[in-house]
Amino acid sequence: MKLNDIGEFGLIELLKRTEKRHRPDVVIGIGDDAAVLKTTRPHDRRASKIYQLITTDTFIENIHFKLKKGRDRFFALGQKALAANISDILAMGGCPTHALVTIGLPGRVTVEQVERLYKGIDSLAKEHGIDIIGGDTISSPKEVLVSITLMGEVEKEYLLTRSGARPGDLLCVTGRFGGPAYENYGLRITDYALRFKEARVLSRSGIVTSMIDSSDGLVRSVIELCKRSGTGAVIFKDKVPAAAGATLDQALYGGEEYELVFTVPKSRLMKLKVKASVVGEMAAKEKGIKLADKYGKIRPLKSGGYEHFAKRKSK
Repeated sequence: MKLNDIGEFGLIELLKRTEKRHRPDVVIGIGDDAAVLKTTRPHDRRASKIYQLITTDTFIENIHFKLKKGRDRFFALGQKALAANISDILAMGGCPTHALVTIGLPGRVTVEQVERLYKGIDSLAKEHGIDIIGGDTISSPKEVLVSITLMGEVEKEYLLTRSGARPGDLLCVTGRFGGPAYENYGLRITDYALRFKEARVLSRSGIVTSMIDSSDGLVRSVIELCKRSGTGAVIFKDKVPAAAGATLDQALYGGEEYELVFTVPKSRLMKLKVKASVVGEMAAKEKGIKLADKYGKIRPLKSGGYEHFAKRKSK
């Protein structure tokens, strides 16, 4: 069997089955937006109420991005690499704190380009109070590689995971979808609409039952919520908030929006204190994951979102 036969998420499930935890400080390992660890400072009263979050994302040229001509492409790449990690921490209800940055560089890259890459990372890090505390630099035979490991913190009582949704919960999202796909995932300096405020409000609300970020696409996010929560879902076709110019397929499957996808009980929807759209409803597991139009016609959804090892064009 080849990796193309099972795809990225099939590989993750395979690796998860081999996971054996031996340390008592591991709360959540493989399978969520970030790993969750207990703090190990027993005499620190504040630390005893805090979980540590750790996540990592790797970006490789011609898979996640293309470096065409333009001085600010490297700056934009730095921003993008850190934004993806920040979004994972936010999806757990946490705040990012420290980062390790690893870069792999071919000899054709200039010193100025490397400086722009780090300035892109640093611009977002400073904005959100993140300290860059180390990493590694290596040579690469051909492609540019950027890998960031980001740490964060979340109060135990505010931790959100992918596994708490129940049939009947409403499926909600922040923001709009499909914009990056419509723009062909171009590298550009942007004001990343990372959902810091919304994530904190949602985690402290006490009404959110599960949450994930949308970096791999709306449908893929829903699939992962269903998988971890043991549910099915119905997405309301006419309620999906598409970005300007984006098609429905781009909104459903595009990814890289870094929005929040979360669930709340119907009876508590009115208590939401963030701007969000209701785009579906969780269902019993045996119902699967479906798409419904405004006339009530329901059809199965194809699996989608960005997935490594699948046969596709690079972003």
